[in-house]
Amino acid sequence: MEWSGIIVPLAVTAALAAVVLGVFLYIRARLRNFSRQAFGTPDIGKAVNQIQNASETPRTVHGMTDIYLPQIQRDFPEFDYDVFKTRAQGVLRSYFAAISAQDMDLLNDDCSVSLRNSVHSIIGDLQANGYNRQISDSSFHQTEIARYLKNGATVSIVFNISVGHYDFTQDRNGKLIRGNQDKRRETVYDVALVYVQDEDKITPFGGDAMGLNCPNCGAPIKNLGQKFCDYCGTGVVEVNTRSWRFESIKDERSNARPY
Repeated sequence: MEWSGIIVPLAVTAALAAVVLGVFLYIRARLRNFSRQAFGTPDIGKAVNQIQNASETPRTVHGMTDIYLPQIQRDFPEFDYDVFKTRAQGVLRSYFAAISAQDMDLLNDDCSVSLRNSVHSIIGDLQANGYNRQISDSSFHQTEIARYLKNGATVSIVFNISVGHYDFTQDRNGKLIRGNQDKRRETVYDVALVYVQDEDKITPFGGDAMGLNCPNCGAPIKNLGQKFCDYCGTGVVEVNTRSWRFESIKDERSNARPY
């Protein structure tokens, strides 16, 4: 009786231990199999290191500069790619500074009204929630032209800029809301440059796009460089004053902003 009272609990304990061990081995085998398929190694520790290293590796920009730049320079012989690339980076730096300091005055003069309104909205959301977003120590790895879009009298050039920086958001008590204050974030930003007509003669249509209208009848001027209105014949060369403005900035998680 005494031995049976000892043996039965031991048998139950052993059976439970065997079940737990079996579950552990099964889960480990599944994890190793997943790690082998996803990362090329069954070593889970190495897979975790690969994920961490990947998140700290500069993002590669698969630009279309070689394809689009000749087209742009045919349409705009004065277009200096190196100058506008530097200007795009300058706009992005001012964007980071304005959001971090919650100060619109830090945006540089290349920013359009549309971009200023966007930054104003971001700052307003931060202030309404009592949040503080810091974007600092930015390194620009690569800048390329990603798209060249022509829509009637409107032309847009979209730059892809690969950036590494610290980017995190805290509440008023210093609690981390988003990001990691001890780890750099690698991401890609779309910075859109738009060829804008004389701002006294343009009307918005469809978001950030801007189009030129005839000064006489108000009909849209459909083609870049058009000298006469298709509807009334009025010359439009005199209102063909154009300038470049940066219209928008978006990063890969723009649609996931939680504030």
